[in-house]
Amino acid sequence: MRRQRGVSFIIALAAMALVVTVVAVYAQNQTVAFKAVTARNEARRAEAAAMAGVQRALAELQAVVDAPGQPVTLEDDWAVLGTNGAEEFTMGSDSFRIQIIDNAARIDLNTVTEDHLANLNLTQEQIDSFLDWRNVGASNRVEGAKDDYYNGLARPYNAHENQLQSVYELLDIKGFTPQNVFYPVDNTSSTAASSAVSDIALIELVTTQNFSAATTAEGDGRVNVNNPQLNAQNFSQQAQIPLQTAQQIIAQRAVQPNATYTALSQVLNVPGIANNQAVVRSVLDRMTVSPGEQLSGKINVNTAPEAVLQTIPGISQDIATQIVDSRPTGGYTLLSELLSIGSDQAFAGAIADTLNVNSQCFMIRVLGKSGRTEQGIEALIQIDQGVLKVIRIERPPYADLAAQWLWDEATTQTPLLEN
Repeated sequence: MRRQRGVSFIIALAAMALVVTVVAVYAQNQTVAFKAVTARNEARRAEAAAMAGVQRALAELQAVVDAPGQPVTLEDDWAVLGTNGAEEFTMGSDSFRIQIIDNAARIDLNTVTEDHLANLNLTQEQIDSFLDWRNVGASNRVEGAKDDYYNGLARPYNAHENQLQSVYELLDIKGFTPQNVFYPVDNTSSTAASSAVSDIALIELVTTQNFSAATTAEGDGRVNVNNPQLNAQNFSQQAQIPLQTAQQIIAQRAVQPNATYTALSQVLNVPGIANNQAVVRSVLDRMTVSPGEQLSGKINVNTAPEAVLQTIPGISQDIATQIVDSRPTGGYTLLSELLSIGSDQAFAGAIADTLNVNSQCFMIRVLGKSGRTEQGIEALIQIDQGVLKVIRIERPPYADLAAQWLWDEATTQTPLLEN
């Protein structure tokens, strides 16, 4: 009898242990499931917070839309919004941090020249491979690469042979790695004798979308010197140059390859123009070599950092420093104002071919947060025919976005919505 009771007791203990184990496993599974649901909810809320940040930035950029062609500067409200990520905007328990970057303050990978690339912190392999990736046709570059190289990789693909859609596309090109794209690299292998950008990551210097307004200070359209319908009389009046000079520019256009000026600096090389400061100023402030209301690839002299300016062929480090240090309150309104800093023909040509005083393209960086979850996005914004348009939204491949974007810790909080 006692033996039976002992067996029954053991069986009861085993049953209880089994029940406890089942309950424990169930509780653990429920905890895991609850955490998964919480994580998904936080991710959605963080994403929504980030998109709210984009909307906040768009509202600030409307001021640029409302002042077409006017100087775009780092003193403008859009530039100080969010204090470069140091201000946290709260919406109840969720929040976002934000920074707006002028894309025209960066070098456009889709228009940059080989001479300009040589002043960046790039190896010859990177330059050759980049140009082969962007340009159509067979390669004659010693260290470049085309389909025969990319097709031989473990995961084969073809060279793009077109404009780059994103700066992250650099990682698909031979010679480019996460280390030399996302982080500063030693410049000992650079093609430049002394690199001005060794302390700056390549991704912080370049872009694939860069537009500015093709307008004069008065808000009128610039004169397209390649317009076949342009006659000397109208040209003279619109560009405010002597009739004889207008005739010379049109005549010289006819002897250019394809009867077209490919760069505004070529207009400055027309005999007699370089020595006439009034005409040089008109070339810089009133002319263009392309049709349309927008210019592609021009760097905004009012927002570009010194490191970007001194990579431009024809602009020395000393001149770049003077340009930044001499920026007037409200920015340069005319490119010709830069002639007070340097007036030699190489510098004037650099101004004509690479610079402008405004921008119509911006990058919005936002880090949304809910609970412990953060979601970061980069939204590319273009002003097109007086309308703000979201061109592309990307989620950068960084583990620590704030660190990669060089943001300090948030020091202030601004409530937008209460709990």
